[in-house]
Amino acid sequence: MKKKILFRTNLLLLIIFVLSVTVLNAGNDNDEPDVRDMKFKERLFVGGYIGLLFGDYTFINISPIAGYRLTNRLSAGLGLTYQYFQDRFFGYGTHTFGGNTFARFVVIPQAFIYAEYEMLNLESSYFFKDGNRFREYNYFLGAGYRQKIGRKAYFNLMLLYNFNDDSFIYFQNPVLRFSIEVGL
Repeated sequence: MKKKILFRTNLLLLIIFVLSVTVLNAGNDNDEPDVRDMKFKERLFVGGYIGLLFGDYTFINISPIAGYRLTNRLSAGLGLTYQYFQDRFFGYGTHTFGGNTFARFVVIPQAFIYAEYEMLNLESSYFFKDGNRFREYNYFLGAGYRQKIGRKAYFNLMLLYNFNDDSFIYFQNPVLRFSIEVGL
């Protein structure tokens, strides 16, 4: 309990720090063009992340995203998730699928605040519940670092906290996520 309170306090302090840096850097220009001058297609971006683990415990995660730049700093989008788990020790595997919606606010060119709402559909028997399948709802909030890797491409590193303390998928907080995104 104390660890959760400490982590949530530190996350809040990090967000306050990032917001204060935004206010201090409000007048600074960066090398990106103004989105108001862009066509609809130029504001779109795609990407996502893949997770792979093989061995006695197999985990495959495929999560593509598509988003839209609302302003130079604010973007939002949708994503899909497919996960496969297999535990060779117990001889059991399961498929999980779902979707998410997210928003990202760029504080400075290399840092952003990220929020995500995720709904997953899980197989009940794998998680010792009654019925065939059930839904899990996860609420992520955190911060991230982004590195430009091309003219319209970024590598993102995010540290997220899942506010669903009863999650069957995410066993611990924080969640570390790496992703790639490419503008169209």
